[in-house]
Amino acid sequence: MGDIEMDIDSSRIDQWMTVDPVVFDIATPLQKTIRKMQDCQIGAILVVEGPRLVGIFTERDLLALVEELHDAALLQQPVSRFMTKKPVTVNFNEPFNAVYMKMRVNNIRHLPVLSGSEIVGIVSLRDLAEFYEKHIESKLEKNRSQIEQLRHFLDLTKSCEGEKIIEELERLEELSMTDYLTGLYNTRYFSARLAEELERAKRHQAHLSLIFCDIDFFKKVNDRYGHQFGDFILKEIAQILISRVDNIKIIARLRKSDVVARYGGEEFVVILPETSKKNALEVAERMRRAIAVHDFQFNGVSISVTMSFGVAEYPEDSSDCDNLVKQADLAMYQAKNSGRNRVVAFACDSNSAVDNSSLRIVAEL
Repeated sequence: MGDIEMDIDSSRIDQWMTVDPVVFDIATPLQKTIRKMQDCQIGAILVVEGPRLVGIFTERDLLALVEELHDAALLQQPVSRFMTKKPVTVNFNEPFNAVYMKMRVNNIRHLPVLSGSEIVGIVSLRDLAEFYEKHIESKLEKNRSQIEQLRHFLDLTKSCEGEKIIEELERLEELSMTDYLTGLYNTRYFSARLAEELERAKRHQAHLSLIFCDIDFFKKVNDRYGHQFGDFILKEIAQILISRVDNIKIIARLRKSDVVARYGGEEFVVILPETSKKNALEVAERMRRAIAVHDFQFNGVSISVTMSFGVAEYPEDSSDCDNLVKQADLAMYQAKNSGRNRVVAFACDSNSAVDNSSLRIVAEL
């Protein structure tokens, strides 16, 4: 986060949080809570007792119950039984960087926003990413017209100096698509490419698979060895994922259409066009093994690291970008809940007891 400018660091949370969050009383049945999350396509619901915030129910809490959701009696129990109690909160006037660090340090994605004891909103990791992307896009948009005019002028001049400036402009354009730490594509570029590849898959009636992966126990690594070691691991894993370490050929033929990006924090995503879920699972398993056997050495310290992987596919799982990401993410969380260091595929179960459209996660590898 060191490259974020001061105007973002000082930007208050009330400028970009989600207002009017979904709030339920502690006695609300679990089934109603799950249905609301599905209907609104949200990842968290705030739980109150009167006006007081007492907990938060998130996708992570839901996935912890996935094995028991067939129990009709369980679904009638109050959500307070299953919520995360005493959730970490933020004040409405806290700056961007402080909110991000709370998420990173506590390894959470959703934070209730309070003004005193009053609930005024909720902020998610996705809100942070979207706000940052919009900020960057706004900066680029202001300069785009001038850059294009300059590029056109330099093309006309065909001077040696003009060619150098064009090269520099192209370099800066590439940087705008790149994660500053790992050198992989950033979330902004990933979102644009996923939309493009999904449209292409629809036109050609082709498969497209998405891998979502997350480093296991990354917070413990940072706490024990420091953030410099953590940053080293992020960079090293990025190189493994694109097959640049130990001569590992994770993707047999790395095509221009195959995209590996840093999604945020210790999360990474991989777009595999024209790839079935079965083949994507094989790719994810090769990635998992490559990371599990790699020796991470930094400043004389050597440790092992593992990752959990989730896989979703178009058209089997979804025809929508956001849902495809969400489903791969849910599968990844099931991999976490199943013991970590494994690959899990997303699947829909139309016979589920929950609203006939509930999600079921099944391990494939």
